[in-house]
Amino acid sequence: MGRVAEILLGVCWLLVMLSSAHGQTRPSAGSAFVTVRSVDFDGTDSIPLSVTQIAQQRILAAAFTQSELVSQSTGWLRKVLYSYGYMEAVVDPPSVKPAEGRGGVVLRFHVEPGERYYISGLAVGGTKALAAQEIRDLIPFHPGDPVDGEKLDLALREIRRLYACSGYLDADPQLSENYHRATRTLFFTVQMHEGDQYNIASVKVLGLDAALADKLITLPDLQPNSAFSECRIREAIHSLWPAGGSSSEPSFGIRAERQLTPQKIDVVIDFSVGQTTQEELHAQSSLQQYWIRAEEIRCELRESLKRKSPTPCDFSKEWAV
Repeated sequence: MGRVAEILLGVCWLLVMLSSAHGQTRPSAGSAFVTVRSVDFDGTDSIPLSVTQIAQQRILAAAFTQSELVSQSTGWLRKVLYSYGYMEAVVDPPSVKPAEGRGGVVLRFHVEPGERYYISGLAVGGTKALAAQEIRDLIPFHPGDPVDGEKLDLALREIRRLYACSGYLDADPQLSENYHRATRTLFFTVQMHEGDQYNIASVKVLGLDAALADKLITLPDLQPNSAFSECRIREAIHSLWPAGGSSSEPSFGIRAERQLTPQKIDVVIDFSVGQTTQEELHAQSSLQQYWIRAEEIRCELRESLKRKSPTPCDFSKEWAV
């Protein structure tokens, strides 16, 4: 009897623990995600339509919980307006209404954009490996242009790419802003943190005929201890296939695998990546299996009709690709 009581007490304890755990893991109403179906604005007539469309897209693409919907969506809108020069914009929390028929909500913001700020100038600092003018030429701004966050982001990506083409894989352009409220202008400074140049430690070629691979690794841009530059490596490889030649120019991938040794790169050039995509391989394999199975069925039918097949029912080699 005592043993039965122990078992019953154990079962009760287990049920209590499971109930408690379920209560703890059950999401609260405030943590449930909300789908924003549409975003509208009041007071944005002076803002270019392209800017408000970007704000709408960012808010519609974001994930908001019910408890943070108002604060985070307001923050997204302020961030977009600031990045396009509306530094003094006042954004009221949105009204939230249920979307008709589709679930989710509709947000409506009231905005007082204020005056848009314009660019008064731009300076580049911290450059040693590259000329400051090279960096400046990648930034499409001149005094008097309106602030444009998308163009700035694109310019910073192009600067990183330019440095990577010279082996500076960790280069980081830091952007700072100086506000001049009286003139409603911004002065930008791009301060470069170039980092160290990476050099080639070894080169491996995959998916290419051995003779061509041997020719490839003799290229000047692939020699050990030379600066790693994916851009120059690609150009050098493309030059091996003359334009308009009979052989089509293959596609390939380049991987830069960092060694434990500082600033050393193992370069892997993989031609098998470009020859056949994963989708093509899957389709090719499926088609091969289809024909193998079709021949097997035909063979089985012949056997069932007492017709001797001259060969076993194995067509995997015949249809191998």
